[in-house]
Amino acid sequence: MTTKEFFKSTAFKCIAVLLSIVLICGILLTFCNALFFVSDEERAARAVAKVFPGEEVTFETDDVNAKYSQASGYTVNRAYTMTGEHQGEYLVEVVGKGGYKSGTVTCWILASAVAGDVANPGSFTGIEKVVITDNQKQSFIGYITEDALQQVIDGQNNEGFSAYSGSGVTTGATFSLGAIVSAMNGAKTYIESVYCGLANPYESWTASSMIDRTTTYTVSGDTVTYSIVTVSNSPASAFTITVVVGGDKKISEFTIVTDGSTGANYSSNIYTGFVGKDAAFFAGIIGENGENDTNSNYGANGIATGATKSNYLCLSAALFATANYDTAVAEGGNA
Repeated sequence: MTTKEFFKSTAFKCIAVLLSIVLICGILLTFCNALFFVSDEERAARAVAKVFPGEEVTFETDDVNAKYSQASGYTVNRAYTMTGEHQGEYLVEVVGKGGYKSGTVTCWILASAVAGDVANPGSFTGIEKVVITDNQKQSFIGYITEDALQQVIDGQNNEGFSAYSGSGVTTGATFSLGAIVSAMNGAKTYIESVYCGLANPYESWTASSMIDRTTTYTVSGDTVTYSIVTVSNSPASAFTITVVVGGDKKISEFTIVTDGSTGANYSSNIYTGFVGKDAAFFAGIIGENGENDTNSNYGANGIATGATKSNYLCLSAALFATANYDTAVAEGGNA
């Protein structure tokens, strides 16, 4: 086939048409990309507008502190410091984990706090607003009303408040609410750590990922008595547990003071064979640093109770208390 014949052939016409389509599509894509491009500034403004509809507000975009942005129950994606009339408020986008079918709920959470640092710590004042923006696999997320969210927020007004809880809030979407509560507690922890200078004093201790900064302990002779406050583990809320560890580094007392399980009187379903056990026993179930939060090893150890999330919190508290016995004795207590 000659060159002249090729340019007249059907094959060349097909190639020409395809090239033309590719060229036109490329031009259209470039145009659309420019037309619909959203800058970081515009994306931030849209996010803030969801929380402050119809209101002109000013803010600063903050770099997310990677050290405090990830935990088993949440991930902090974005953070803003509000300025002007809303100075003293912080807005964070948090993905709450542990929802229905292990799904997630993404929320914008507005909270107020007094800024500070390690030398001069501030304080967390409270959450002011929660706006749900996205979810994964949450079929009944529509059941979560503003009234339900406000009930959870109002828990911060209770005496002795340490963590948000969905306990007593009826929605018909228990697991989805649990993921939102995890996001709220994640926002609280992140703001306390990053903006208030209230980092968890136990973050360098073994198996501390589920241990709240309000945990205290005393040392008397060779006995360490802990008052352990856990974080939430959706749908389970925070537990408060008294754990006593003796000189043999085994638990001699394990008492649930505040039960974070879902349902009334659910403590009876939580594994209670803690007395006489040491760190090796608990590490064999949930890992040396508490990294195994599933029930894969529970059945083999007689802990298949149907309260997996609550069991994990209790086992984490037990591991924390026993694994850090030497450290606690050396530090001498902090209560």
